Amino acid sequence: MQNTVTQWARFASGNLEQVRNSVSDKIKSHQLSQLRADQTLQTRLRHVQFGQVALSRLGYGADVHIQPEHLAGFYLIQMPQYGTARVRCGGQTVESCPDTATILNPNEDVDMVWHANNEQLMLKVDRSLVEQAARGMGMTVNPQGLVFPVRLRAHTQPSWQIMLRYVLDCARNSQDILRSPLLISQLEQLTVTTLLGLHPPAQAQHLTPGHVLPRHLKKVASYVQDHAHQPVTVDELGAVAGVSTRTLQQAFRDHYGLTPMQYLRQVRLDRLRHELIHSDTHNLSLADLAIRWGFAHQGRFSAEYRNRFGETPSATLLRVRGQQH
Repeated sequence: MQNTVTQWARFASGNLEQVRNSVSDKIKSHQLSQLRADQTLQTRLRHVQFGQVALSRLGYGADVHIQPEHLAGFYLIQMPQYGTARVRCGGQTVESCPDTATILNPNEDVDMVWHANNEQLMLKVDRSLVEQAARGMGMTVNPQGLVFPVRLRAHTQPSWQIMLRYVLDCARNSQDILRSPLLISQLEQLTVTTLLGLHPPAQAQHLTPGHVLPRHLKKVASYVQDHAHQPVTVDELGAVAGVSTRTLQQAFRDHYGLTPMQYLRQVRLDRLRHELIHSDTHNLSLADLAIRWGFAHQGRFSAEYRNRFGETPSATLLRVRGQQH
């Protein structure tokens, strides 16, 4: 039996020490004890790491007591798919179930009892990623960091579910996704902006928005042109302009009729089309080309390409190949 889990492969075991070691390796060092000897531990775990975001699916067949060390460098979002658990984080205690998820804050004492056959999807998000995104959205971040309400119901909202389905789809196709830094960056940003938008930290304060002048927009547009082949975040573009993400978003809509990330996707489509037309197409894979330029979903990519260029990418490829004969 394997002791490690990679790329959404399934790990299963009923051995307490083996389970504790595997979960500690993938999520966080912790103390684990089985509460009832008449139950079968039988643990199921899947895990994949995408940059600063990791997705896990974990379930125990028995009642277990979990005492993790301080999370320190990350937040852990726990979403029960079925079953129940009692979660204490700092001074807050939540009885979690499929309608009530939880988020564990860094540097707070955590004590949990997961009841038998409780299985949860978990998003592990680096603290630095959350804080960078929060600043980009105009929030102040104290030296102690952001503290979220432990009780989480945002996971029932449609936009959260869309985000989670996307992350799950990436997990199932992780072999392809992990080859693309652009897709990993997009997944990171989608996860953290969804969290901050639907479940803001307690007592979040917003900075006064600045004003973006057209010359600053031109500076951002130039930056996008120079860095389109690299992972680019909206926070990074806000820093280039010297304003919050929210101000930059509005300025781009006012001047270009697009968000900054829509503008970036158009630039990447232009680069992809140029490569498609001017490369030796005989050994060219459209799927590989799309992934390299940050387009994970082939159907959506094809639709965006057709809307911009008036033909599908496969039609372009066939036409170019015909000209090369």
